[in-house]
Amino acid sequence: MDIYWIKDKKRLGPATVPDIISRVQMGELTPDTLGWHAGCSTWVPLRELPALSDFLGDLKNQSKGKDNEEQSPLPTAEAGSAPPISIEVTVQASPSDFAEGSITLPLPRTRLMARLIDSALYSVIAAGIVYLLQIPFANIPLPLFWAPLIFIEALLLHKRGTTPGKAIMGITVSTFAPNQTMTFRRALYRSFSVNIIGMGCYLFPFALVTMGLSYYLLTKKGITMWDAQSFTLPLQRRKVGVRHYITAAILIYCSMQLTGLALLKTPGMIDLLKKTSPEAAQSILSVMPELQDNSTEQQQKTPSSPQPLQ
Repeated sequence: MDIYWIKDKKRLGPATVPDIISRVQMGELTPDTLGWHAGCSTWVPLRELPALSDFLGDLKNQSKGKDNEEQSPLPTAEAGSAPPISIEVTVQASPSDFAEGSITLPLPRTRLMARLIDSALYSVIAAGIVYLLQIPFANIPLPLFWAPLIFIEALLLHKRGTTPGKAIMGITVSTFAPNQTMTFRRALYRSFSVNIIGMGCYLFPFALVTMGLSYYLLTKKGITMWDAQSFTLPLQRRKVGVRHYITAAILIYCSMQLTGLALLKTPGMIDLLKKTSPEAAQSILSVMPELQDNSTEQQQKTPSSPQPLQ
């Protein structure tokens, strides 16, 4: 949907919904900047536009209303844009203050921490299943190991609008359309895009490149590629402080320790570690001698030749 806005008594645009939201986040526009899109009969503040009211209606306005035009005439419309309206629009000089508990857009570091929490919690569950089933983890491709996370995340976003990591960091994910529940199909598309574009299928060093690029685009444009493509947007429903980050760090650390312990006990891991890093394998075995490869133990217990009958 194309959206137009008024700034310095000039009509600007068009721009998409994600572009407008990112401009507001970066301070280029305010929720009280006059805007218009198809279906509107007049120019109204951006926060009152149907396509933006679910987001900008509750966003904290951090500017002083410098973009508002008092008694400013409407600009002449061009083909395919807002129609000319022969009236003058009066916008209040001082925008109303928003409530203390109103929502904002989450910071990139908050979103990253939420993603790390979800990944860490999932790794514990997945590693536990691999250990209980005694599946050789060394033979499992990393993308296959992380693949179920896509469906689990999509189901949680569809049903609850958040995930454990996002809930801890006070984040929910909504659609651009007001009061529209995120369908499973849209949630699945978003989750798939996040894990491919954002996390690089968890393949090192490709994952570092994709994560760095996603972080750069988020800080520059205010919205990620997967949110722009799936028409979704994370919202910060409550404030987070140092204690939330400390809690998240402890949770991630404990989860990764449990994940590593479970994977070490899967068949073939110690033998693989001996080949890739003999020193590390020797150190681990000196502390935990019971971590022996299952196939090696079985070969040691199996007689080399059958015993003759007496």
